[in-house]
Amino acid sequence: MKRNRTQRLIRIVQLLQAGRRYDIEELAQELYVSRRTAFRDIRVLNDSGIVCHFDPDTESYVIDQSYYLPPVNVTIEEGLALMLLTRKFVNRQTIPSVSAAVSAGLKIESVLPAEVRRFCGRLLDGVSVDRQQVSDVESVAGAINRVQHAVAEKRKLHIAYDSYYERREIELTVHPYWVTFRRRGWYMIAYSEMHLEVRTFKFERIVDLGELDETFRPDPDFNIDHYFGNAWHMVRGGDPQHVEVHFSSKVAGNVDEVAWHPTQRTRRRSDGTLVFEADVDGVDEIAWWILGYGDQAIVKEPEILRLMISSHAKNLVRYYENGVTTPIARE
Repeated sequence: MKRNRTQRLIRIVQLLQAGRRYDIEELAQELYVSRRTAFRDIRVLNDSGIVCHFDPDTESYVIDQSYYLPPVNVTIEEGLALMLLTRKFVNRQTIPSVSAAVSAGLKIESVLPAEVRRFCGRLLDGVSVDRQQVSDVESVAGAINRVQHAVAEKRKLHIAYDSYYERREIELTVHPYWVTFRRRGWYMIAYSEMHLEVRTFKFERIVDLGELDETFRPDPDFNIDHYFGNAWHMVRGGDPQHVEVHFSSKVAGNVDEVAWHPTQRTRRRSDGTLVFEADVDGVDEIAWWILGYGDQAIVKEPEILRLMISSHAKNLVRYYENGVTTPIARE
């Protein structure tokens, strides 16, 4: 059975903690890898602080127990939740410095009672997590770390930013307030001295980043929840709107079982259709969500959203009828 590196590292810790003696050949066989790969995995564990060394007396590998806490009282439920996070949810697509997260998880898992580890391991063999598509965090992990330090130290940053709004690369000084993962990527929330307001900056679009000696005093009234307000996802636009959408019985269950927005209310009707209501700041983002359901969703209100959906639908029909193969950019 093939395993990825994270799974192999966890498995090595489990094997060596179980008490049986393993030399490199036996470890490689257990992991279904070559000797060279097994040696590399041992080096990764050593580099992360989990010291594994070859004991000539027993002719096997052992883990230096001084690197671990004494056994802790953990229930099966607690152990399962911890191992589910470590093995299934920790991933390099969303977590900066993922190797450090894996290392921490391995260290904590290693001090769980042996019976808890074994039982939870068996349960997790039948569990998988399908992760949503997100921006790759590896390329911006360093920038995220630097901004986090600037947030903590209240230090200004000078950045070069590929702005979709301005449609060009801009240079500006910002006061970093917050780092957040929203939807599919990581963002910096910062006050822009150029725009004289707090703005959202996606890390993938930060071309260059430099710390300044100058510090700033953050706005005491800034609140991340108030900043995003009732945006459907993360972009507030226009006036607050009460939205009511009617979904067909074909998709009603799919819509009803998901918490799409904090303000949503749903009501199933006798014919199986669903009435969906929410209060959002601006309708641009929710329009694309509704369009994703095609002719299975009809907007009842507000009128501005009905007109927006109608316009998009008419454009789409015209494109296909006229053989247009490239989307036409519109303001």
